[in-house]
Amino acid sequence: MTNTLKERNVVLVYVLGIITLGVYFIYWFVKTKQEINENFGASIPTCWLLVIPIANIYWMFKYAEAYSLYVKRDNNTVLWALLFILVGVITPALVQIELNKYVGKPVPERSGSISTGQQTDRICPHCGRPIPMDSYLCPYCGKDFRPSKSMKK
Repeated sequence: MTNTLKERNVVLVYVLGIITLGVYFIYWFVKTKQEINENFGASIPTCWLLVIPIANIYWMFKYAEAYSLYVKRDNNTVLWALLFILVGVITPALVQIELNKYVGKPVPERSGSISTGQQTDRICPHCGRPIPMDSYLCPYCGKDFRPSKSMKK
């Protein structure tokens, strides 16, 4: 099934943002948030948080988290959040370039399934991030999944 992502010219996004004194950037965030949630299965909260001080930092973190886990698929949430928050002017370019790559194509499953149908990732029950299926230690939160000695008896 193809997605409903809209291809946007990155230069035009910035031109419209400048002409409208930033209003288009808010509209762009609202639309891309909806597209990421609908097409990738992310759960970015409402864009109303953008206009609330401090809450807008939380919202930008959740947006960066969805971008990292679902769109870019590199699991570098903190890196993207810092870039998006501290150097926010680059956010539309980075996100729109990646979203444009998916336009008209089926969005791949987040689980990282291979053509054999076997699942290559599982979700860490402690932090909720994807980890390799054969991993005994979460690389993000450090949770150890090895059976304890008391369970071996």
